[in-house]
Amino acid sequence: MALDNNSLYTSDIPTHLDASNWTLYDKVTYGGLGYGSFSLPQNFFVIIITCIFPPLGQIITTLGDTITQDPPFFTWDCLNAIFKTESDINKNSNFTKIIYSFLLTCLFYVPGLVYVLGNIVESDNIKSKK
Repeated sequence: MALDNNSLYTSDIPTHLDASNWTLYDKVTYGGLGYGSFSLPQNFFVIIITCIFPPLGQIITTLGDTITQDPPFFTWDCLNAIFKTESDINKNSNFTKIIYSFLLTCLFYVPGLVYVLGNIVESDNIKSKK
């Protein structure tokens, strides 16, 4: 339910927010993002990092869940994930994908960005099939 300035009074804001009658656009425009729930996709920050520097997004996608939260953060499992081949169909190792992303990013940024975003979608599809 979209709201306009004429139909919205200050006293009505809590009523509309509690009833969840606002769209995301209304919450951004008229305030109220602090009310209710707001969720982000699971790979939102990976996509943001990829837009800033595509090879780093490829490295994060490659490492996935191998980075631990306890020291040492970077273990042998991380190196194993970087140098392993993902499937028999795609004979490129993860290290090759990282090198490709560096080279393509050097070619005017956009080719590297498209390549890494494609790899992120591919890895999400592989994870969802498992």
